[in-house]
Amino acid sequence: MKERREQYTDLLSRIQINIPFRQLQEQYLDLFLKYNANPEIGIDADALDTTPLIDFRRITEILKKHNRKITLHGPFMDLVPGALDRMLLKATRERLERFFEIVPVFEPESVVCHTGYDRRHYREHWEEWLSRSIETWKPFVETAERLNFRLLLENVYEETPEVHRALFEAIDSEKFGFCLDVGHHNVFSKTDLKTWLETLGDRIGEVHLHDNDGDEDTHLAIGKGKVDFVGLFNYLNNNDIKPTITLEPHQEETLWQSLASLHLLWPLENSWEKTSE
Repeated sequence: MKERREQYTDLLSRIQINIPFRQLQEQYLDLFLKYNANPEIGIDADALDTTPLIDFRRITEILKKHNRKITLHGPFMDLVPGALDRMLLKATRERLERFFEIVPVFEPESVVCHTGYDRRHYREHWEEWLSRSIETWKPFVETAERLNFRLLLENVYEETPEVHRALFEAIDSEKFGFCLDVGHHNVFSKTDLKTWLETLGDRIGEVHLHDNDGDEDTHLAIGKGKVDFVGLFNYLNNNDIKPTITLEPHQEETLWQSLASLHLLWPLENSWEKTSE
């Protein structure tokens, strides 16, 4: 097992692994350092409310000392950046403001957030939702421009790429882009993956990789479900799109299974070097 894991250290140095801050702090930091892995650190509401700033700084200093690349995933549970209810909108913006206050501590290359859009709730109020969402994201895009990181909006319940396209057209910035989550697409989208890629390919800054059978967002290892990873990588390579690659395992063993599959899908000799551009 040890030998099998150590063969993936070069691959791990080229990708990100999603990990909640609390788990990184209390359980997995040594593993990230040992295997040359880069974290996409998830900052949830509890971490924001209960973690002293000095703890965020300490973890960052350790990672930077070991030349680890950091990306962040912002809080999303219960947040509605385009909420029609003004009290909920105010609470969402305050939560995001608190998150972006600590972002500079980590010096991330990118920050992933969710749009919070669900057609079942907002299809009859699209214009109002879009207007409020634009107002929510504009100041955070300005923060991204000032601090030189990419703010990337991930797909979750969106059925088509038009929600993201509308936001990117309204806020035209090189620092504002798309995080394609292929697992979410496989469960929730009603539009094929090729259409998403063709519609948002110029904005793709990151892809989240995990698998499922199309029924539930189960975060299986790559190759254990029905996601078209071959089609994804063929499209990215053929169109010279070089996003950050992030694995989202929910169990440690799933990580190693995904690495074994990714090693075949995206061999090192053909992989692109990750940059902070």
